[in-house]
Amino acid sequence: MGRYLLPLALLLALVLALLARPPQAPEARPEVRLLGVEFTLFPEEKGVEWRFTAQEMVEEKGLFRIRGGLSGARYVEGRLDLRLFAPEVVVEAGDNLRAPYARVEILKGCYRLELSAPGRGEVLIRQKEGFAAPWVRIEAPNLRGEALDFRSDFALQRIEAGSPRFEFPAGGTLGPCAVEGGSS
Repeated sequence: MGRYLLPLALLLALVLALLARPPQAPEARPEVRLLGVEFTLFPEEKGVEWRFTAQEMVEEKGLFRIRGGLSGARYVEGRLDLRLFAPEVVVEAGDNLRAPYARVEILKGCYRLELSAPGRGEVLIRQKEGFAAPWVRIEAPNLRGEALDFRSDFALQRIEAGSPRFEFPAGGTLGPCAVEGGSS
């Protein structure tokens, strides 16, 4: 019996050692990376689509990050409505977009917006609501200025902002339309 006791003790020690090991984490799923992308987003709003081009698109935990040479455009009923330029855009649930900062050109009204800036906080573009940014600079033929805590619809018809500093020329304009294809 003594000669079976040592192998049995070794076998029991091996079983206990295997059971005591912490479970191994499942292998990380490799991210999906697409290069040289053209990406179209169809939010719930009828007749609206976003078209993007960028160097790459990466899927990370269900979100899509579009980056590198990024440019985007919003079309309403097939007509170009606005252009979006940003270092990257993250497509979130509900097709909302998040960017570290962005430049937007709105054709109708000839608006150019700088939404946030490096280090000032993120820009959120909600498909059903419009823009939200911690800071904005707006330029148009009849308006120029900046504000904090900016919120607006896509047409800039409903604007909320803190500490606004805008100038409106009396009876004139601040200059010609600087947005390609834009109209006042």
